[in-house]
Amino acid sequence: MKNLYIITSLFLLLTSCSDGVSKDEYAILNKAVDEILKPHGMTYLSQEEMNEIAANNGIDLNRTMSQKDAKIIEDAIAMRRKFEFAISDSIQASSAKSNVYRSLLELDSIVPSKENLKAVNLDLTQIKFPENYEKVEKPSGNGEFLGKITLSRPIIDKSGEKAIIYYQKCKNITGNDCMPRFIRLIKTHNEWGVRGF
Repeated sequence: MKNLYIITSLFLLLTSCSDGVSKDEYAILNKAVDEILKPHGMTYLSQEEMNEIAANNGIDLNRTMSQKDAKIIEDAIAMRRKFEFAISDSIQASSAKSNVYRSLLELDSIVPSKENLKAVNLDLTQIKFPENYEKVEKPSGNGEFLGKITLSRPIIDKSGEKAIIYYQKCKNITGNDCMPRFIRLIKTHNEWGVRGF
């Protein structure tokens, strides 16, 4: 019985760490995906549509909008536009010594907890995609395709409180016409949040 317990414990330990991606990395990846997918004003919304959404949800556009109301409007827009996206099922390697990261690491005074992180398969069940956004293998033609996302391993500071993640968002499914970008993150009250530049 004792041997069965040891074997079961080892199996659970190995399977929980099988992709080599830490819990903190998945938290950062989730925050990054949420930030990347939000349209950030790229979606045109007429005043008529805005008024209709507000009226249907009891939102007064003449007062300062709360975060709750903004989320309701954002979700309503996503449902109308039928946002679709694709995401790579692996995350790219990251090296803190590469020119891609060096200046940002210095700017943020980040001393990486790990210098080199290898590419690994991503467990997409660990990624929480925004509501009303659909992950697709290819655009359906019935929605607004936001692009294909390819993520790199996040570089986390030794303190465990700052991180940088590099990603590419491509306009089409084939990975052409891509925009490379960084997201800077900070951990506050044990939760990762995005920092501005």
